[in-house]
Amino acid sequence: MQLFQTARDTGAFALLSACWITLALNSVLGQESKNAMVSENPADHEACRQQLNIIHSAIQEYQKRNDKFPRWLSDLLPDYLHDAEMLSCPFVRNSGNYKKWRKNLISFPVFGDTLGTYAYEFCTAEVPGLSGKTCREHKQRLLELIGFGVPIVRCLAHRPALNLAYDGTIYQSREYWEDAFVRTASDEIVLHDAFFITGASQTGAASKLVRPRGREVGPQMLDLSSHYNATLMHLSRIAYEGTLIECFPEGLQKIDGVDFDIRGLVHLTAKRFPAEFPAKIEGVAVNRACTRIHFLHGAMFDAPRESKIATYIIHYRDGQTNAVPIFYGKDVKTRWFDPRQQSELEVPKVAWTSPPKKRGPSGDALRLYHMTWVNPRAQVDVTSISFISHLTPAAPFLVAITLDD
Repeated sequence: MQLFQTARDTGAFALLSACWITLALNSVLGQESKNAMVSENPADHEACRQQLNIIHSAIQEYQKRNDKFPRWLSDLLPDYLHDAEMLSCPFVRNSGNYKKWRKNLISFPVFGDTLGTYAYEFCTAEVPGLSGKTCREHKQRLLELIGFGVPIVRCLAHRPALNLAYDGTIYQSREYWEDAFVRTASDEIVLHDAFFITGASQTGAASKLVRPRGREVGPQMLDLSSHYNATLMHLSRIAYEGTLIECFPEGLQKIDGVDFDIRGLVHLTAKRFPAEFPAKIEGVAVNRACTRIHFLHGAMFDAPRESKIATYIIHYRDGQTNAVPIFYGKDVKTRWFDPRQQSELEVPKVAWTSPPKKRGPSGDALRLYHMTWVNPRAQVDVTSISFISHLTPAAPFLVAITLDD
């Protein structure tokens, strides 16, 4: 049977989605064997979940030592995983269907390993129809776009399937894991189009998922649309059941007494940061005089206290500049925190935190910070603002900018 007519006809994105299991089991294995190949037993889910946790720890250790992901999960043997059976779902091993799984799924790129039954979606196999692009490159772009809930390992021997995300979260999904991040029909089209996701620039891809700027938004709230390189979904968490917890504020929001236009992220990179964000963003257009500038921002990962993690550069019409530094522990801290620790709300003072109903499965909350900078040259037009990372372990991100006339 020919599973793929042309890359666009079949949708190369289908290669990277849970529909593999539908294609493989319905078309290759046949309806009569489908039920024997997939478990709906919660005990089987839990056994596989525990094994995926071990695999995640092994991948983390491999990455720490080698500064890269393994090409295949079998590269984890024997230094990071000591037993080759860990590369296969316990249900598949115990069912006696290991050879059948290997035989019928080996033609799919993410099952191209020499051992095991897990789909390794950060493998270096080429995606058919994407002009030399690899599965890893596709997943890397999704990771930049929607955050660290993107799967790196999947087990399709369960219904629902199990997904091990980059950040270690394990969650269930049915047909497409991407659907957990879909909020509109447009989102669905974009997130399922591997051609577009892999080929577009960061800002080009983000522009298709960021909500339009509202008509009620005034000019004092700067339009960051052309600079967004990530979506607000970076500020979300996903529950085990596959439900996306949208922890973030969105749209026109009053935070700490200031109106902000919140629709996407301008994300910078950091030292050894897993997403390939830029070290600086330039040319955020202002073109007006102002007395104060309000920044709504945050950071991902810790840095030494009082270390300068980023700087805003204010550019004036007459060619002069002013620097606005951001210090870790004084101006911002890492975005996820334990809200039961009062000191984490006060030093530095948090401007916004996710309400109890929109917190992650562990109870952690999201926090954003508001910095107000008083302009010492209020009579001179500010032409633009630059945003620069100092490549500490903390990655800074900008949510919104509002001016006071």
